[in-house]
Amino acid sequence: MTKKVIYFDKLCDFSVTAVTENGKLTDCRFNAEDGSPAVGDIYRGRVVNVLEGMQAAFVDCGLERNCYLSEDDLAYGTEGGVSALKAGDEIMVQITKIPSGKKGAKVTQRISIVGKTLIYLPDTDFVGISHRIEDDELRESLIFAAKNTKKKNEGLVIRNSAPFCKYDQISDELKFLRKIYERTAEAYKSAKAPSLVFSDFSMPVRVMRDFTEHDVSKIVTGSAEQYDEIADLLKIMPGGKKIKLELYSGMRGMLDEAGIIDQIIETCSPRVELGNGAYLVIERTEALTSIDVNTGGFIGDDSLEYTVYQTNLAAAREIARQIKLRGIGGLFVVDFIDMAEPAHRKALCDELEKALKTDRVPYKVLAMSDFGLVEFTRKRSGAELSLFVLKPCPVCGRGEDFSDDFYAVLVQSEALKALSDGAETVCIELRPEAAAALAKKVGLGDSIRAKFPSAEVCLIPDDSKKSREIGCRREKRGYIPKEKAIKI
Repeated sequence: MTKKVIYFDKLCDFSVTAVTENGKLTDCRFNAEDGSPAVGDIYRGRVVNVLEGMQAAFVDCGLERNCYLSEDDLAYGTEGGVSALKAGDEIMVQITKIPSGKKGAKVTQRISIVGKTLIYLPDTDFVGISHRIEDDELRESLIFAAKNTKKKNEGLVIRNSAPFCKYDQISDELKFLRKIYERTAEAYKSAKAPSLVFSDFSMPVRVMRDFTEHDVSKIVTGSAEQYDEIADLLKIMPGGKKIKLELYSGMRGMLDEAGIIDQIIETCSPRVELGNGAYLVIERTEALTSIDVNTGGFIGDDSLEYTVYQTNLAAAREIARQIKLRGIGGLFVVDFIDMAEPAHRKALCDELEKALKTDRVPYKVLAMSDFGLVEFTRKRSGAELSLFVLKPCPVCGRGEDFSDDFYAVLVQSEALKALSDGAETVCIELRPEAAAALAKKVGLGDSIRAKFPSAEVCLIPDDSKKSREIGCRREKRGYIPKEKAIKI
């Protein structure tokens, strides 16, 4: 049985979520915590002015600029268009487009709470379904079920992941989304305009929305604040009462302790070991992602055909994990090892499709070509992990170095590891440009001293260090480095 664990933590200026299945990392997300508004956020806003000529109104939500409310986005059943509003009215609005340049956010009064299989629409009887669900009989069945499950004056949009879920899972999610909205409505009543009453940008809310499967066995968080938020969510989440919630209390970094940092670093390499001597080579280009499967040192005890078949099956499963973890979308071309048996070729494509089904992102797999190539597509969804972890190398401009943010993660991890092992002063050696960038991150030192208040940590600029390389020296208290050091 798969043992799925979700990890939540706060590192420096961002939140991180990692999902493991039997210890293997399958999903990882980093999000900056800068307080920026996000699509899905719900506010109690105050109408500032109404422009009937533009068929729009401007709403103060407490952001840098007033938000734009089009007549088409007024609450369902509003009579008289924008003339029904007047300056000073307080209304519930939701961001549909974040601020850009000199333009404020775009908002709507037609609230929607997005789930994994459903979109919940309060105050309307509308029932819709994703156009990606093409089977007419299935569409009719799902719409019929939705109409018989929802209450009066609430609407639903059935998402394309619904056909892969059981009816009771969809029903449970509807109850979950309904409770989320009820809580939001209660928060709205007691809030003073302008103020935020629901944030879809909360990492736990979004991740637990995506991972409502019954096979999540445990959630671990390193933040007491997030612990309380997650505990409240588990009370109303489908199957939430069966999930164990744990507050991490170790002195080392939680992600380092769980072996997640090392697995993130492994995603930076094009080469992926399969554990039996065989390996993948994943190469990105502007047009597509190519994946080459190699037997390496894997020989096996059976015939060559069967050995190759087993290697290809293992490769198919790992390919699905890697592209999901790395967040890669677009066109993929996989060069599997040649097989003579038609049955093996078909079974391999079936195995790849089966492995991709565990991904919530839409995909399409084509049959293997005569050249042993398999093409498939995966919808681009969210930022790639490499965009957080890597940046162009400042030295050669051609290779890649760790980003400043990921260097901060590594420095925090190394410092906490050294301090938990008894070091009193920690000296982190890394390239000068990386040291200079980290010196500006005020939260880095604070995050280390949260566990070790009297810790002495300094950065040592070192020209001899290569890209992606850091060193860690453990010293006694009061140690003064001979090199020029930067205290953090």
